[in-house]
Amino acid sequence: MKRTILTILAIVCFSSLMGQPQMEKISYNGHLYVVSNVNGKKAFLAFDTGSPYTCIDSTFVADSNLQYKMVGKATMGGSGNTKEDVLIIVNELTYTFSGRLYTSHVSPIIKLKSILGDQADGILGIDNMDGKVIAIDYDGEQMGFWDSLGDTSGYTSIPIRYENNRIFVPLTITVDEGKVIEGEGLVDLGSGGTIDLTSVTAEQYGLKAIVPQLHYTCVNGGIGGESAGNDFRAPKAYVGGYTLNDIVMGYSENTGGAMASSEFIGIVGNEFWERFDIMIDLAGKRLYLRPNTNYGKPFKSPVQGFYGTDRSRTLGCWMVNCLYEGSNAGKAGLRNGDRITAINGRSVKEIGFEEEKTFFDGMKEVRLTVERGDGTTEISFSFDAPKI
Repeated sequence: MKRTILTILAIVCFSSLMGQPQMEKISYNGHLYVVSNVNGKKAFLAFDTGSPYTCIDSTFVADSNLQYKMVGKATMGGSGNTKEDVLIIVNELTYTFSGRLYTSHVSPIIKLKSILGDQADGILGIDNMDGKVIAIDYDGEQMGFWDSLGDTSGYTSIPIRYENNRIFVPLTITVDEGKVIEGEGLVDLGSGGTIDLTSVTAEQYGLKAIVPQLHYTCVNGGIGGESAGNDFRAPKAYVGGYTLNDIVMGYSENTGGAMASSEFIGIVGNEFWERFDIMIDLAGKRLYLRPNTNYGKPFKSPVQGFYGTDRSRTLGCWMVNCLYEGSNAGKAGLRNGDRITAINGRSVKEIGFEEEKTFFDGMKEVRLTVERGDGTTEISFSFDAPKI
């Protein structure tokens, strides 16, 4: 699991590379961000193949004075445990990417910043992607929506199921000796994790018996609010002829929402796909993969013990959104919902997007200045344990 961060990057057009159509510069930090214009207002959108709709953040709507007339109401679910009542903009939200103007016919207004952070002005869904090829270069932080397939030299072709704006891929996971899970995984480029299996899959295969595993709880695990689950290390995950070994992955304990679905065995997120160059041919219903320089990168245990959502622009802090049970962070007294205002004496307001991507890399000890209720406290701990 990963929870992420912020800032705006100017869009740069790249000419065709190695025989491929045009790509656009994006920003990648576990989520894929594109610069767009939404009804003429500059916006930073998180690309999400797990979302059938293009959604817009409620704070962005208010701050940008976004104008619209046609509004409806809906009950909307996601990876959180419950459903939410939301307003939707009907046939009025337009957005740009790669020099093209799109209209989103159904655009829910959601509280996205509490999930992804202040950088997220909306979610770029795939409701307008029928017939397109989605190409992603994780290494070069580039993405393209093409009208036809590019050069497939060096790629492996994998059949996918594409229905109702959802992309499913055949997936095989060895969770321990003698226990193999096979089925369809939802290609979810809105997830910052590797593979998260549904609670239905976890129950069916008795995943609670795996040792060791780490339990986590999240205040905002996605649209639908709180979520909980467990991380563990699996020997192998296999897709389309490629095997990723010793992979840190998880399973959900949710009783509602997408992560309690029986339609697929789990979601497959960016920490899995970032090891490949990707082309998704929606018209041809094929996924093309080619290993990149990240392919052999080891999967790390979540020794940090918590994930913070950057609300430094709107709330002046990082909100503790997810916490691991038994972690040094939890043992030291950190709680979900705490507001981190400084890290090792440095205000979180000074930590920019590019730095946030690798901010904790190599850090062994941390001192957090935390606001809770009406008081402020210092919480210090190491990043050594627990591990899986």
